[in-house]
Amino acid sequence: MKSPLWVRRLVAVLLLGALPGLVSTSGAVIEFVATDLPDTAVGEDLWRYDYNVSGRTFLQSEFFDIYFDPLIYGTLTAGPSPNADWNVIVLQQPNPVNLPPFDTGIFDSFALVNGPSLTGTFSVAFIYLGSGTPGVQPFDIFDANSNLLESGFTRRSVGEPEIPEPSTISSFLLGLTATVLKFHRSLKIRREVIRPNKYI
Repeated sequence: MKSPLWVRRLVAVLLLGALPGLVSTSGAVIEFVATDLPDTAVGEDLWRYDYNVSGRTFLQSEFFDIYFDPLIYGTLTAGPSPNADWNVIVLQQPNPVNLPPFDTGIFDSFALVNGPSLTGTFSVAFIYLGSGTPGVQPFDIFDANSNLLESGFTRRSVGEPEIPEPSTISSFLLGLTATVLKFHRSLKIRREVIRPNKYI
């Protein structure tokens, strides 16, 4: 008996997701370096992701979001914007009953001009709740009206060791859930929840 179409598609997506660090579903590339920072509190493992973005020319008011599974990442702290063309914020993990992606932490980077410079590094410090080295994460790119343009996974920068981490599977399943549900945030939600002062 032939499997239903949705089952075949799901299997194909899962196979593709088996190599999220090597395969992306988008033209944009977000590479990262994970750095183990000196811990500031007993029992907390402090790390930082430094991201470099390439492969896409952004328009004004387009933005990209990188998602942080609350089972793996604790408190998030955004670093400074890489340059004056961007505004960056973090949305901490809200109520877990929220629909994806609002059941996760979000690093949000918003283009303030057409063709913003990608020179410089986007960064987020976080409390790591997993084991080993922090791994890949799902990301989405949206237009000015919060319509989804691209989806993909971050990847390690060239020269960074490719170490298998348990977090890879969790991050992939998180991205798969968001993709299957095709959750599109409205501009109203973005105004009220993520960036209340940027659209006045």
